[in-house]
Amino acid sequence: MSTNLEEKCGYSGASIFRGQRLKALADAVPADCKRLIDVGCDHGRVPLEVLDQGIADELLLIDINKEPLERAKTRARAKYPQFSDRIQYLQNNGLEGIGCRPDDVLLISGLGGESIADILVEAFHDRDKTRPSRLILQPQTKHYELRTVLQELSFCLSEERLVLDENRFYTIIICAGDTDEATKLNELELYIGPGLLRAVSESLSRKEISETDKLYFEWAEKQAKGLEREGRGDAGRAVMAEEWAELLEKSKR
Repeated sequence: MSTNLEEKCGYSGASIFRGQRLKALADAVPADCKRLIDVGCDHGRVPLEVLDQGIADELLLIDINKEPLERAKTRARAKYPQFSDRIQYLQNNGLEGIGCRPDDVLLISGLGGESIADILVEAFHDRDKTRPSRLILQPQTKHYELRTVLQELSFCLSEERLVLDENRFYTIIICAGDTDEATKLNELELYIGPGLLRAVSESLSRKEISETDKLYFEWAEKQAKGLEREGRGDAGRAVMAEEWAELLEKSKR
């Protein structure tokens, strides 16, 4: 990856491990988090855990539906009654009408990539609007569409993490809130992820393959199959499928 990306975004590449998706999300919250905003909070397990661990000072839990917020409230009252004055609950459409603080951490997980993208566009299309210090995003689908919007909004993509949980891979995309107009990703980087692309290439080129490398290879093959399927009806995806297959083949030689 370019030196420019590493210098401007504090880019630290990619990581992969076996474990629980929710724990991986909690681990992505920095220890000095003042306020964690969880959009689409569901039961609130991740934010409540980081609050209990002393990682976050306060929480803003948001969901468009009333029922998930009630589940989060019930969980908080039962397990963490001592934090009642540090938790806010809001039934709301994304970040509509909400102002972020520069030291906020924004968590959006479990939604489709296009839905996360829509939330971010609505909230941050105005470049003068205050942005959170970190975004932790875990899209279930449409990773390409989400990375494309992150680039259009000039968010710095600083790290990508893969989690293998119950035989399924999940991608966690971590962004710095600072704008970065200079960094531009190519089509394959937008689809695969810049850090993950580099990590796979490095892993598969090693003479001695570790268990971590094998996980990268397993994930890479799944991406290859996905691109192949999408390429049958999309010329652009077909080109990317060829590029990805060629990279994997070169790395295995």
